Amino acid sequence: KNPTDVWEIPNVKSNHPEKTIHPCQFPVELIERLVLALTNPGDWVIDPFIGVGSTAIAAILHGRKVAGADIIEEYIKIAKQRIELLLRGKLKLRPMGKPIYEPKHLRMEIEAGLFDYLEGEKNEKSL
Repeated sequence: KNPTDVWEIPNVKSNHPEKTIHPCQFPVELIERLVLALTNPGDWVIDPFIGVGSTAIAAILHGRKVAGADIIEEYIKIAKQRIELLLRGKLKLRPMGKPIYEPKHLRMEIEAGLFDYLEGEKNEKSL
């Protein structure tokens, strides 16, 4: 069910389309891959720490039933809002499998045990 052993999925930062107020929010794509790998359509997905609903969204997207709970009411409200937006087709999600941006001229070199990320010419500065 999974195309490769390595999953390149960006975490949810301030500029991510799925970002909410939750400090440790999972990207829906991560949960989608788990849902697809570990369940079948119609199965139940239970999340006892549902937070802002990323697991519920991934489960619903792939035809699973979902149940979840959280002790923080504000997160539950956000999860409900996100699920409602999903059901109306208005939830902003990063598409599953979308490549991560890599600049064309990015080059990584290893010198003296240090990683330098360079664009263009080699950095001749010494430390």
